[in-house]
Amino acid sequence: MPLIGQEGNIGNIDARMLQAFILDNITPKKCLIVASGVKNHTEYVELVKERLGDVLAVPEHEYTRKASEYIGGEYRTWTESPQTAIQIAFESVAWNHADVPAFQLMHQLLGHGHAFNHGNTGRAHKAIVNNGFLDSIGGINSNFTDSGLFGITVEGAGSHSADLLAVALHELDALRQPISDAELTRAKNALKMNFLLAMESSADRLEEVARNYQTHGALTLQNHCQAIDAVTSSDINAAARRVMSGKPTMVVTGGAINLVPSMTEV
Repeated sequence: MPLIGQEGNIGNIDARMLQAFILDNITPKKCLIVASGVKNHTEYVELVKERLGDVLAVPEHEYTRKASEYIGGEYRTWTESPQTAIQIAFESVAWNHADVPAFQLMHQLLGHGHAFNHGNTGRAHKAIVNNGFLDSIGGINSNFTDSGLFGITVEGAGSHSADLLAVALHELDALRQPISDAELTRAKNALKMNFLLAMESSADRLEEVARNYQTHGALTLQNHCQAIDAVTSSDINAAARRVMSGKPTMVVTGGAINLVPSMTEV
């Protein structure tokens, strides 16, 4: 079932479906309970048994989640708006892939920009300055257990719908070209700073530890900054070439969707 479902499906959800979901997903082997600041481990274990013992005491089903299948394609939907929004994405890699730091840096290099915001980052800032029809631009980067998505999103005046697509493709293509040492170092420093700032609170560190262990079966977050520093311009160029050699997914919304070139041209 999709995480963001359709409202019409609410009527199809009943007690049996919810119970089946619990039996398939909320089981001892699929749960990880973590804590920080524990002074008495034995007391902690007893509290977990007391509070969650009944929740986890269900039979373990032989249930295997099917791996997702990337399809790609094109979807256009008309809205009564003078703006056109375009998202272009390609299948990237899963969390455990060696290219994850490269995709994170690619996302940092693209950055995010808005025509009415002085806090624009990365190449998005230059794109906003150089294209008066562009309202916003930003990277797309999502990694999952079995796959991922990487791409770009742009929005601007519907009268320049074709130009919006051209800007998006230009920015993606630029990732396949050599990156200067200064720009790459700046992106690395920004990415590491964002990661370390996100780890300042004990609650956030605890959540990251849990996600890290569930995903990789080991704690690798302490090596994250080193992995970022190890990425080269050639690594980014190679990852960009690989991801963009696949089938694209393009979503177009707005009032002038007919002015956006077809998927074949993408």
